[in-house]
Amino acid sequence: MKPRIAIVNLFDQDAGRLLDFAATHGFEGIDWTIDQHQSRQDFLSTMERLEDLEVRFHCPFHGVDVGYADAQRAADSLAVLTETMERIALAGRNHMTVHTGFGRVAEEELDFKQAVQNLATLVRRGADRGVTVCLENLASQWTSLPELFYELVQQSGAGVTLDIGHAQACAARDAQGRVFERYLLPNRQRIINAHIYHTEVKGEGHVTPVGIEDIYERITLLKDVSSCDWWIIELKKADDILHTRELLHRCLEGPLQQMPLLL
Repeated sequence: MKPRIAIVNLFDQDAGRLLDFAATHGFEGIDWTIDQHQSRQDFLSTMERLEDLEVRFHCPFHGVDVGYADAQRAADSLAVLTETMERIALAGRNHMTVHTGFGRVAEEELDFKQAVQNLATLVRRGADRGVTVCLENLASQWTSLPELFYELVQQSGAGVTLDIGHAQACAARDAQGRVFERYLLPNRQRIINAHIYHTEVKGEGHVTPVGIEDIYERITLLKDVSSCDWWIIELKKADDILHTRELLHRCLEGPLQQMPLLL
């Protein structure tokens, strides 16, 4: 089964423009980055406008981290994410992606055991409300290390949102090599979503793949993960999104073995 290809809310919170773009270009869903300061009622009203599309949710909240070493900050973060989960459930939706170490939090501010415990609590609360909670790998802190990411996922029971661009950014400074495989293979039964772009560069953000060779090896591996049926093109310029989708279609529709594999 081919994955559904989704877009981010590239027009910020403008649901009408986003819906028109998705319909015009044939995208199958939206991965909505939540505005943590938006009221619950405004959020639910926005989601009503998108009722004809599948919507999943991305929660990169500054100052919110289940892994804070300070117990009160961690509890406050868990409360924010739980309230966000309740909004998602009220909107009739059922997927959210969370993070630990987002915003380049200092290492001394975090505690691994606390992160596991609070993430596990969030996962259980999600199960009670019909919301699947996924953890995303970042380009910094614990989740930038494949083996620590695996431990967080295994010990908490979270699903996985595999960010292929963050993995690529981590590969540039990882002496062991094969970083993407080290994320994908141990977690392949838990991967539910994927963020698609080439890499992340400090000061530039997410970089669009120029050609198929930029993402070919990673997509070749990812396409065989049957649980991962939601691929988000995590770019914010329309031309870049459409270009990347065309590259993905070449991977998904063509005989991959006939394409040049760059080693």
